Amino acid sequence: MKECFNSNTSNLAGLEQVNNYFWSIPNLNIYAATVPDRMHHLDLGLFKYQIEFTMELLKKKESLNKVNERIADIPRHSQLKVFQKGIQLSRLTASEYRDMMKIMVFVVDDLQIEDLSEVYVTWNEMYLLSRSEKFKESDLENFQKFPKLHSWIYHIIDTIREYGAINGYTTETYESLHKTYVKIPYRLSNKKEVEKQIMENIRR
Repeated sequence: MKECFNSNTSNLAGLEQVNNYFWSIPNLNIYAATVPDRMHHLDLGLFKYQIEFTMELLKKKESLNKVNERIADIPRHSQLKVFQKGIQLSRLTASEYRDMMKIMVFVVDDLQIEDLSEVYVTWNEMYLLSRSEKFKESDLENFQKFPKLHSWIYHIIDTIREYGAINGYTTETYESLHKTYVKIPYRLSNKKEVEKQIMENIRR
């Protein structure tokens, strides 16, 4: 990335021509100091953007209401969130975005928008691959099939080679524990001496 920036060829690589402050610090590789986080990068990042882009596209085609009706008509299932009011992106959680991944490929099908359902099929293939417990070199090569997801693909392959499966360093684990051990006990408290009540609650 630094080479592209210095040679002013960022656009050719699909990158923004933005200087990275950390490049000026000697003996520091900022990319080795952090790892990509699947939940924030995919669930709450690229997939959220994909949904927003889809909504804008559907508005232009005057198909958004039809999609919302399809979503609302999906029958209840114990492992699937029901979006009764259609697509409403405000304050959706990562888990809810993952539920949307399960249905969007069917919801956008046959809307006379070229390749839209294929986009979601390709996304789901990549996402399922990212949740694998083990990776072979051929699996990493399969990541190369998704060139439009450059910001994810470019970094994740080397990260997997160095640190192993993504499941071992995703923040999903700690986010779910935060909900169980902090948010829920907090709501059960009377909001006085909260920490003491939370500790008593989780010790039960």
